[in-house]
Amino acid sequence: MMAVPKLTGLFFWLLLFLSSFLGSIFLLFPFIPLVYFAPCVWRTIADCFIGYWLFLPSSLCDYILGVKFHITGDMISCSEPALIIMNHRTRLDWMFFWNALYKMDPWLLTTEKISLKQPLKCIPGAGWAMQCAAYLFLERNYKSDADTINDMITYYKDVGRHYQILLFPEGTDHSKRAAKRSDEFAMQRGLPIYHFVLHPRTKGFSYMIQVMRQKSYLKNVYDITVGYPDEIVSSELEILQNGRFPHAVHFDVKKYNENDLPKDNCGLANWINKIWREKENRLENFYKADVSHRQFLPCSEKEKWPVHTAGIGYYCAFLFWIAISVVWIYFIICFFFVRIYVFFACLFYVFCHWQYAGVQNLALQLFKQQQQQQQMNQKFE
Repeated sequence: MMAVPKLTGLFFWLLLFLSSFLGSIFLLFPFIPLVYFAPCVWRTIADCFIGYWLFLPSSLCDYILGVKFHITGDMISCSEPALIIMNHRTRLDWMFFWNALYKMDPWLLTTEKISLKQPLKCIPGAGWAMQCAAYLFLERNYKSDADTINDMITYYKDVGRHYQILLFPEGTDHSKRAAKRSDEFAMQRGLPIYHFVLHPRTKGFSYMIQVMRQKSYLKNVYDITVGYPDEIVSSELEILQNGRFPHAVHFDVKKYNENDLPKDNCGLANWINKIWREKENRLENFYKADVSHRQFLPCSEKEKWPVHTAGIGYYCAFLFWIAISVVWIYFIICFFFVRIYVFFACLFYVFCHWQYAGVQNLALQLFKQQQQQQQMNQKFE
């Protein structure tokens, strides 16, 4: 009986790996020249392709695996630049959050950007797609990360796209090791001990807010609280090895206008610490309740999305990615020139990672060079 859940987990990750690998080869790679010739067009095409791929894991979680998503609170706008902050309970929070975005507005899957750990961009297929998506890859080193944040937000602004950037202020998921380090940090500074969240890293959060303000690229901040009422699946390996998935995931959204946040770094640090104290209390009340009655009292009475996802969007996306992946695999098996094409596409991504630390940095450097050239031309006109 244990073989079925294990096969489910294997099927889940195998399908995501194959579709992301093949998609980065056959959908994204042919448009790479636009990084130089039409960077704004490249950004639009890459965002749409990757956003539509995100329908696949969302459809698997919702329809195939039967995970129930409960979404309450404020609507997130895809037409305004914003920062999204969330407690980081598991390594999979960002993946489950795609279902919340889909329920609110499927276009949000094309405008969300995620701050991730640097090593994730090295994953063949998925990592290449995340590079093309221009996600923020951070090293947990303030100096280098500050440069990355500044460069990427400038890039987002200059290509004329309005993105919502997902940031986990805690810096890592709520593992035993991370919780112990958070407790030690709290004791050293006379702060309260948290049981359901980690103490946020205020310096990085404040810097992100200030850079977005300097670039006039911040309209709202969305505070997301995520909770798992029954099964807490902490990592990708738990899905792969045991086929375990949560039965339900709860998200509550509270919107803050940028003007309501403090203007100085000290004030911002106090603000997010206050938000996290409130989040700890909300999660404590959430987990105190019986499993069958665990739910968030919404911070806002504006919205409560249906648990059941209506429409055929998930079905269409699931069938599309299954069918197109089968076609691509058939072409690779049957045609020698397609295998040559795949080889050179993979070689490009490896070279790009070695030479530029990723497609996102190649796009950024070429865009900077074009801007400098345009400024030079204007001076001589």
